[in-house]
Order: sequence, then structure tokens, then C-alpha cells
Amino acid sequence: MEVSYLNRLTLRQLDVFLAVCQHRSYSKAAQQLALTQPAVSSQIRSLEDVVGQALFDYLGKQLFLTSAGELMQRAARDLKQRLVHLEIELTELHGRLQGSLNIAIESSAEQLLPSYINQFCLQHPDVNISLHVVNHQRLLERLADNLDDLAIMTQVPEGRALSYTPFAEHQLLVVASPNHPLTQQSENHSISLIQLLEHPLLLREPGSGSRQIFESFCRQQSCVIQHVRQVGSNLAIRQCLLNGDGCAVLPAALVAEDISTGKLRELAVDGFPIRRSWCAVYPKGKHLNPLTKAFYELLQTGGNKLSVPGSS
Repeated sequence: MEVSYLNRLTLRQLDVFLAVCQHRSYSKAAQQLALTQPAVSSQIRSLEDVVGQALFDYLGKQLFLTSAGELMQRAARDLKQRLVHLEIELTELHGRLQGSLNIAIESSAEQLLPSYINQFCLQHPDVNISLHVVNHQRLLERLADNLDDLAIMTQVPEGRALSYTPFAEHQLLVVASPNHPLTQQSENHSISLIQLLEHPLLLREPGSGSRQIFESFCRQQSCVIQHVRQVGSNLAIRQCLLNGDGCAVLPAALVAEDISTGKLRELAVDGFPIRRSWCAVYPKGKHLNPLTKAFYELLQTGGNKLSVPGSS
């Protein structure tokens, strides 16, 4: 098959195309790339001229990939990934790892990853790391779109083509302010899950990993969460508790210091702490570049060398 006409493709066109694919918007792609919207439109038109087919359908105000656009998106991602591999492999010839590493994590891992990242940067000072903090549902979407080199999550869903390796423990605790009605009760004897659920709980949004773990635990115990106050982040929930409002289910790493200083109290609830594993995840069939492999190996071997609050 004659494909020489594709030699007229430019990397700049592919960068613009992938940005439009990611945002489904010319204006947002232009903002990301520091271009004007007409410049983005011009690049896409030039790319469509080379390919000889439309890459996007415009339905109302929404942008959708055509069949040709989906093929181009796959090929563009593969090409960009191969160039990243090449750049890192070339720098390895000089004995040093260089380049950029994109990592996406669940927000509950915000206390976990910095120690690993700091150690990795000390070992490889020429590496740039971009950390994307999202909830569990958004992390799955990023994995499906292959937007990152590596993802860090707790609940790896079955039925998806994902490779993963556990590397650290994740604990969820029930915590409350010292003056909460359950605090004194918990000091005398353990509290049942049913007793806990009689009180309002501060919880993350439904798409968050910590909430999904807690909801799954409740279903296993045939219990129903009755009273929820939804708060947008674990840090915000922690601050509510420090201000004396309610109780919550939070990662141990986030509240370990507050518990040790008495600012918050861990409640003795049957079945807690809930224990899960943090996993390093990437799509099956994805070839990890040398930079990602090095960080992946650090996660696998560095857990015993790092002090991570709330882990054991």
C-alpha cells in the first residue's frame, strides 16, 4: 500500500491533534498549547488535507472523532510514545536518565507518593515529573485514554486490560473530633458499623476511591449508609473534623499526625481499619520506557526503605 503521502505529516500537527482529542475543544487545546484558536483550526485542516478525510464530526456544539480520527489518534499516541522511548534511550547512552515522567494518582495517595518521588529525583536529578491528582473514576478514564506513563490506585477493576503490581498498604480509618458523641463511646468498647451509620458521615464524592471502598465494605456487611455530608476532598474533610464537625472515613496517612497529637480520635469500629493495597497500574501491552521502568522498580523495591505515615 502506498503511504508516502503521510510523510507530509508534522509532529506539530500531531501535537495539536492530540490536544484537541484530549479536550474535545479547539479553544481549550489552543490554551494548553499557547496558540490562538485559528492557529489550531489551521493545523487540523492541514492534517485533514494530508490524510484526505475528516478527523472530527461536529454535532451541535460537541466534537466527536470520526473513524479516521480514531485511527489517527491511536497512531499519533504510539508515535509520541516511541519518541519518548527514543529520547530516554539516547540519554541512557550517556549513563543518565533524562526526560519527563507523567504519573496519575488517586487523591488519597497524596501523602504516599511524595516520598517515592523525592527519592527518585535524588537518584535521577535530570528527570521532570508531572503528577496528576484525580479521583478514582477520572483515573480510570485517563488509563483508558493512555494519558500517563503510570497510574497509582487501590481498586484495580476486573475485566479491564490492565497490568498492576501492589507496592504499599492503604488503610482507611474512622476518625472524629474529640467532642463527637461516638468518641467517648469508642474509648469504652468497640462500635458496630450499624451504630456508626446512625450518625452523619463526611464522605467524598461517589467517584472517589476511598468512598467506593467504604461503600463496598458496607454492602459486604449488609449495611446502608444513611446520612452523608459530601465534601470535595480528603483535606477538606480533615479540616471539617479539626473544626469539630462530624466523623469520617479517611486514609491513615492523612490523619496519623492528628491522631498522635490528639487533635482527632480514631474510633474503634468493628472491621476497621479497612486494608487495601496501593498498586502501580498501566494498560496491558504498553511498553514501559526506561524512565517509567526505573520508577516502577523503585515502587516495588523502595517500600521497605521509606517511612510512609499510616502504613505498616
